[in-house]
Amino acid sequence: MSQNNANDESFANTSNIRILQHNCARSTQIMHACMKFAKNKTDIVIIQESWMRDENITISHSSFICIKPNVQNTRVRVLIFVAKNAKKFTCTLRSDIVNSEDMQAISIANNKIQEEILLFNIYNEKSQNADDEQLYTIERELAKVMLNSDQKVIIVEDFNAHHSWWNAKISNSIRTKALIKWVNLHKCNLINTSDIDTYHSYSDQLSSVLDLAFASKNMRNHIRDWHIDENADTEFDHEVILFTIVTEKVKLVENSLNASYNLQKADWKDFDEHLQKAKDKMIVKMQRITSLKAKVIYLTECIKNTVKLFVFKQRICAKSKPWWNNELIEMRKTLSSKKRTWKRCRNDDA
Repeated sequence: MSQNNANDESFANTSNIRILQHNCARSTQIMHACMKFAKNKTDIVIIQESWMRDENITISHSSFICIKPNVQNTRVRVLIFVAKNAKKFTCTLRSDIVNSEDMQAISIANNKIQEEILLFNIYNEKSQNADDEQLYTIERELAKVMLNSDQKVIIVEDFNAHHSWWNAKISNSIRTKALIKWVNLHKCNLINTSDIDTYHSYSDQLSSVLDLAFASKNMRNHIRDWHIDENADTEFDHEVILFTIVTEKVKLVENSLNASYNLQKADWKDFDEHLQKAKDKMIVKMQRITSLKAKVIYLTECIKNTVKLFVFKQRICAKSKPWWNNELIEMRKTLSSKKRTWKRCRNDDA
C-alpha cells in the first residue's frame, strides 16, 4: 500500500472532522485544484470568493455536495462542500441564522460531541448592491448574530482585516473593531497560529495574515492541527489551510509553557529595586515566623505581589506561544520572502 493510500485509509477510519479553507479568487481552475487536493483528505471544504455563473451555478465534484446560501439576483461569494462519504456527521444549512451572499452558517451534528457545532463561512467584503450601505460583511451580517453563551461556534473566513492579535507586524488595526467586539462577546479564541502569513502577493511582494479561524471557548479542546499545507498548490496568492475538529475523546495534558505573565515585557529593573527596598521588612517578618512552610508561603506571596506590580499579564488562548519573540518574527519575515520567491520561480536556485 502506498503512503498516500495509507493516509487516506487512516483518514477514513477516524471520526474526527477535517476542514479545509481556501480563497479561490472566482476561478474555476483554482476551485478544481482545491477540490482535487481535498478529495480523500478532508470532510468539509470552505470556499471564499467562489466562482459562480448565472443563477449562482458553480462547479460540481463527484466526491462532494455543495451547500450554498439561498439568495437570488446576487452573486454568491461563499460556498461549503461536504464529502459525500462523510457518514460520521451531518450538516444542515442554517438560513434561519444568516442568509447572505457573503456569509453562510451550517450546523454540524455528531453523536460524539454534545450539542451541534455552528460553523460560519464569511467573506468580509463590501456589499455588491450599490444601493446598500457599503459596510463590510462583519458589520453587515455577523454583528447581527447573537448566540447563546453555551453555543459551540467556529468562524472561518477571509477577513481582509489586520490586527496585532494575529499579526505582530501590524501597528494600526484595519477593519477589526466589529470583529473583535463580536469574538470577545462570544468568548472566541483564535485558531490560527499567530504570525503565520496566509497570503503572499506575487505582484507587490507583500505577505499578510488574512485567512482566519476562531472557535468559542467550549470548542478549544476540540480544535487541533491548524496548519498551511505546503503541498497544496492551487497557484493563487492565498494558502490552503487545514485544521481538525476532534470528536474522539483524548487525554489532554496542560501546557506547562502557558505562563500567565508576559516575562519578555517585564520591567525587571523596577522589580529588583522594589524587592531591595522591601528586603529589610521581609527579613524582620521572616525572623518572626517559626514554621519553614509558613516562610515559604510568605516569600511566595511577596514575590507574587511584586510581579503583579511590574509584570504585565499576557492574553492566553489555546494557541498561545509563550516562547515567540522578536527574533522569530524576523526569521518568519525572511522565510515568507524566500517562500514567495520560490513560488514564483519553482526551482532549486530560488
